Amino acid sequence: MTNHRYLILLISILSASCNLSNTELSQKNIEYSGPDLEVINLNTSFSDSARTRFSLKADLYQVFNDGKELYPSGLKMDIFSKEDKSIKAKFSANYVIRNSEENFYRAEGNVILYNIDTENELRTEELFWYPNEEKFSTNKFVTIKSENEIHSGEGMVSNQDFTEYEILKPSGIIEIDED
Repeated sequence: MTNHRYLILLISILSASCNLSNTELSQKNIEYSGPDLEVINLNTSFSDSARTRFSLKADLYQVFNDGKELYPSGLKMDIFSKEDKSIKAKFSANYVIRNSEENFYRAEGNVILYNIDTENELRTEELFWYPNEEKFSTNKFVTIKSENEIHSGEGMVSNQDFTEYEILKPSGIIEIDED
C-alpha cells in the first residue's frame, strides 16, 4: 500500500511539472530562425523563350523567411548560349547568397568563371552576378588565365558568358611559355 501512495505522489509531481513547463513555453515567444525551405541535391534549370539559359547544381539550397536564398555548400552553374543549346561558360563557388530584392548573387570562396570557347579562366574570392544585366563584377583581386598569359589586378567586369571582360586596376601580365 505504501508503494502505491508513492507511485500516485510521483505521478502527481510529474504531471504538475509537465503542465508548468508547457505553460512556461507557451508564454515565451520562441521564433524559428532556420530555413523555410531546404532542398538537398538541387539540380534545376532556368529558361527564357523555351531555351535553357542556366543550369544550377548545389548540394544544399535554403530559402529563409526574409527572402534570403543560400547555397551554403557551394553552387555550380552552366551558362548556355542564347543562339543554340551549347554551354558557353561554367561558374562555381564555395558559398553563394542571393539578394532577392535586387536580384543579384554574391559568391565567395574559390570562385571560378570559365569560358569554354576561349578557355579563359577567372579566379577570385568574391564575385557578384547580376542576371538581369547579364554581367559579373568584383572589386577584389582577380587572376585571369588566357591562352598564353595570366592577367591580374583589382576589380573586374565581364559579360555573362565571360567572352568580354575588363580588369579595372590591372597590375600585371605574365606570359606563359609552354614550350
